[in-house]
This record gives sequence, C-alpha cells and structure tokens, in this order.
Amino acid sequence: MVSSRDPADIWHESVDEGERRVSRSVAGLLATGIVGGIDVMLGIVGLTVVSGAFEAVLPEESAHVLGSLAFGIGFVLLIVGRSELFTENFLVPITTVISTRRGLLSVSRLWAGTLLGNLLALMVLAALLSRAGLVPSSALDSASSLAETFAQRDFVSALFSAIVAGTLMTLLTWVAHAADSDIGRIAVAFIIGFLLAAPSLNHAVVSVGEMAFGLFANRGSAEWIDLVQNFPVAVLGNLIGGMALVTATRLIQVRGEPG
Repeated sequence: MVSSRDPADIWHESVDEGERRVSRSVAGLLATGIVGGIDVMLGIVGLTVVSGAFEAVLPEESAHVLGSLAFGIGFVLLIVGRSELFTENFLVPITTVISTRRGLLSVSRLWAGTLLGNLLALMVLAALLSRAGLVPSSALDSASSLAETFAQRDFVSALFSAIVAGTLMTLLTWVAHAADSDIGRIAVAFIIGFLLAAPSLNHAVVSVGEMAFGLFANRGSAEWIDLVQNFPVAVLGNLIGGMALVTATRLIQVRGEPG
C-alpha cells in the first residue's frame, strides 16, 4: 500500500507542493483551514460517540481506545480531501524555504491563515454539536472527560505530549507523500489518527476541538482557562516535534543520499 519511493523524490515533490500552498490567497488559506477544522471535528465526534457508547459496558479507558479507532475517519477526510491543519505545514512549506524558493514570511502567512481557519471551524462545530439532542448524551460525557484529561496535565507533561503529537503529524505528511495510492494514504491516516487519539496527545488543533467540545457540553470540571493555557504549550511542542524530529532529520536523510 505504501511505496518505496526514494526520499529525495519525496522531498522534491514536497518543495513543489509547498510552493503551491504558500501562493494561495488569504481566502484560499482560510477556506482550506476551515475545511480541515471540520474534518478534525467530525473525527472527534466519531471518537466521543463510540467511546461514550462503549462506556456503558466497558471501563472508560478501554472504551476510549476503541473510540480512538473512529477518530482516524477525520484524518482520512483530511488527507484524501486535501484540506489542511496548521501542523501539517511543518514539513512541506519548510522544504520550499530550505530550497530558497520562498521566505519565512510566506510560511508565517500560511500558518496564520490555516490555523485561524482550523480554530474557527472547531469552535463553531463544537458549540453546535454540544447542544442537547444533536449527539448522544454519552458522547458529551466522553467529551467532558477528554477536556479534563488535558486540563489536568502539568506543563512538562503537556509539552512532552505535544512534542510527540507534532512528530506524528509531520510524519503523517511525509508518509502520505510517500504513499502511491489513496488506499495507502487512507491506511496511514487511520494509523496516525489512532496513535494521536488513544493516548490523547496534545495536538494544537485536535486538543482545541476536544477541549472546546467538552467545555461547551459543561459536564466536567475543566474550564476555558485550561484551554487557553494549554494552547501555546501545544503549539510550542508541536513545532519542536515536527520541525526538529521529522523535518530536520528528513533533510539530513535526503542530503545523505548518494548523488
């Protein structure tokens, strides 16, 4: 399902794709980010609905693991539908900067526009879906438990979790480019989605959606200040994981290839 393409080929393809992304209009950036936020929120709905249903017959942790399998649906929509998350752009546009085709200012513009679109979509959908009757009551309970999971972490735990999340998301970008078919990309999206959701890793976009959903449901002890405090930690950790542990090492790998 996944090709054995040469790393240099994947890198050069990423350079071209990165140039396309940073050349979008402001409206294009926002629209792409909004669609990406919708995709992720649909994955969160799948996670909480399945988790909540299984909590009736299983321990909470076991139910959450099963629900995490459903979260991958959101990443499938994201990858196959060609929408984007803020953290997906820690590899592709950076290759364009390294290749000196574009500067950091253009990447900053891409990050800001995509992130704004992601957050707008997440907040609107979280507010709508938390209204009584739209999803099962058990799903709202599960969402509240998720919000508490993030709220209870201390700074170090939240940061380390975010580093791993950033590593996973940037790895998803690389492997999705390496895959030579939609079937391969779908499989990768499900795998990374599960690995991100099962341990509730601190992803800057996903955690906002999970926490906002639980906070709007208003069934737990988490508060909005917890989301505000967690967000910059998530962004910092995601940047470290994505840029240092994946993008930089892939650059070293590519430059170490013969020729």
